[in-house]
Amino acid sequence: MANQSLAVKMSESVSLEDQRFLQSYYCTYWFYETLRNEVIGHNPYLSWTEQAALQSHYPRMLKAAEYPSKLAATIYSNRRAYAIQTIQRSQDPVVFDAGCGYGSECFLFASQGAKVIGIDLSDEQIEVARKRQPYYEEIFGKPLDIQFIVGNLDESISDVNNISLTWLASVLAAVGDQNKFLERTYEATRGGGQIIVTDMNLFNPLFLIKEYYRRQQAKSESIEFALRSDFWAMVKRQGRIGARYFPGNNGRPFDDVQFFSAKTLSRLLSNVGFTLKSVRFNGFVPPHLWQVGFGPLEDLLSRTPLLRWFGYFYLCSAMKQ
Repeated sequence: MANQSLAVKMSESVSLEDQRFLQSYYCTYWFYETLRNEVIGHNPYLSWTEQAALQSHYPRMLKAAEYPSKLAATIYSNRRAYAIQTIQRSQDPVVFDAGCGYGSECFLFASQGAKVIGIDLSDEQIEVARKRQPYYEEIFGKPLDIQFIVGNLDESISDVNNISLTWLASVLAAVGDQNKFLERTYEATRGGGQIIVTDMNLFNPLFLIKEYYRRQQAKSESIEFALRSDFWAMVKRQGRIGARYFPGNNGRPFDDVQFFSAKTLSRLLSNVGFTLKSVRFNGFVPPHLWQVGFGPLEDLLSRTPLLRWFGYFYLCSAMKQ
């Protein structure tokens, strides 16, 4: 990966820690471009129906005019580079990718030498993930140690133990009992192991408003939700243990997911035993501003005290002592 070496050479005045992050960042950036080529092109191990399902999982990759690939790759890399660093520093890393979906991050993590356990509720997505694995083994030129399992995160999963890293990307909000899930994860984590959680940030005004109106609209679509809806209780995580699902008038359930701010998530992680290590934010610059040259603001705002807490995405990492 020439870009990684170039990044390090260009940053001789940067601290060793920052250089290590740059290496992880460019590794992840390269993987995103590889993933994007697979999604917009065709994975020969997938049927056209399976390829279409994969594309539907990454709709923004197909809208480059609206979501510039450079912006998408930057956000993707910023949210995953720290996980790569954690894996690279671990001895015999074992990664638990909870809610792995089609398995993309499993391939990224396994490429760094980790044993990866990817679990998802959807047997269709797990089947596609298994079929995608040979494609990435050819790209990386080596076998990838991945175990894909169909499972419910609200149930005890005996296959997961000795975890060095748990990865939760836009997943924890949908878990029915977040407390119990995190308690089980804590018990299965080795001493010095970490958990990284990344999702949309309730402190971000744009996301907060969007979620408020989504729930207001749902009141007319689900009588039961309308009777039990309490938006601010969800925001503060008061009287809630996780996501709730209500029957809809149109036959489709409404997902009353329990989102977090970095503050409420940090409190939950501490309550189950983890020690908070760091909180980071990104997703400050809207796509249309990125296109007209405001991209450099992203890094500036992510480092600005107070303002940084309002990024669209948070990333919390915590450790088991």
